[in-house]
Amino acid sequence: MLGFVIPTWFIALLAVIAALGLALLAAMAVAVILGGLSVLVFRKTRKVFIPRLTLFVLNLLEGPIKSTIWLFRTDEAFIDQMMVQIRNTIYTDAYKNVPASKRAIFLPQCLRSPNCPAKLTPEGIKCVECGQCGIAEVKKVAESMGYMFFIVPGSSFVKRMVRKYKPEAILGVGCPMEVKEGTSMMASVGLPVQGVMLLKDGCVDTRVNVEDLIQKIRMLGNQPNVDQKEVERIAKGWSESEPKFYVKVKKQD
Repeated sequence: MLGFVIPTWFIALLAVIAALGLALLAAMAVAVILGGLSVLVFRKTRKVFIPRLTLFVLNLLEGPIKSTIWLFRTDEAFIDQMMVQIRNTIYTDAYKNVPASKRAIFLPQCLRSPNCPAKLTPEGIKCVECGQCGIAEVKKVAESMGYMFFIVPGSSFVKRMVRKYKPEAILGVGCPMEVKEGTSMMASVGLPVQGVMLLKDGCVDTRVNVEDLIQKIRMLGNQPNVDQKEVERIAKGWSESEPKFYVKVKKQD
């Protein structure tokens, strides 16, 4: 019986494939390590080096990186927060250049009072300005500038309103995971985005950093800092007087 001889070219091909596979595995390992280190640095300094590359790596290897930082006793939800903040940084200038009248703001329905009398409509919750939460005051600020304003129960409403009204920039509020996914979805279709994450989540009677929210609403060109009295007045709409719900920031010179 004649023996089977493997062609030399086939052996060479297998060697190339193996080498490429090892190189790919090594590259992925390095990317996971660098991504994990970026997270740890961000956790300590709140600074991100090469934000677009960092965001690309986090998007590509989110699962392995979350597993890696777990070894360092870091909550994996921190990755979601980091990705939101990186995306905010990347799109700040583009967002500023979109007129307020061409922006849409989406608030989650969980910011409402548990006793809210507003009803769900085909375009989300329609605020009746009952005064039981701070949404009505946020709505007044946003609509006075020309924003399209929505209170939504889920991402399907966001997609529907974006298709219908075609805003050119999006400001979204929600828990870290929702804001991460929502801003990623909007950015993928070319819309400049900004996200504000809830301070207190849980899907019912949640809270938001009012100062951060108002700053992003008023983010137009070189607008001055927000009026602190306005921030405190809006925050009190949620019956909260504690500073943590409208964290004061250092004034710029």
